[in-house]
Amino acid sequence: MTVIKTTALALLALLLSATAVAGHHEKGEGPMLAAKPGQIVIVYYWPCADAETGMSELKEMIAYERDASPHPYSAAPAIHSDGALVSVDVHSSAESMEKAVAWQEADAAWQAQFAKMEAACGSADDLSVNVLTMQ
Repeated sequence: MTVIKTTALALLALLLSATAVAGHHEKGEGPMLAAKPGQIVIVYYWPCADAETGMSELKEMIAYERDASPHPYSAAPAIHSDGALVSVDVHSSAESMEKAVAWQEADAAWQAQFAKMEAACGSADDLSVNVLTMQ
């Protein structure tokens, strides 16, 4: 019986300490905000004929932007519930967004990556863009 009690107490102590370390006991802490007031969030939505290739190209484009853009911003790829490709970009300000877009328009490598996306997904006319100013 002593071995069982000792083992049970040891397991209980491990579980309780893991829960405490994980922060589950703290109140008032929730998920971080997706974006802060004043930031610009852009949601790109593109129904894609070849979603697998399109997602691969989108991830490559985001990696290129992260390394090459002189105007840093965050971007994350996603798949919409209807299967369309989505990219969510967060810019620190409207001015930063405008500079990033100007860089994209002028950067030959970015344009080549966009052409690969268009080849996988179809006409860029099907790409919709929603720009949100966070409050």
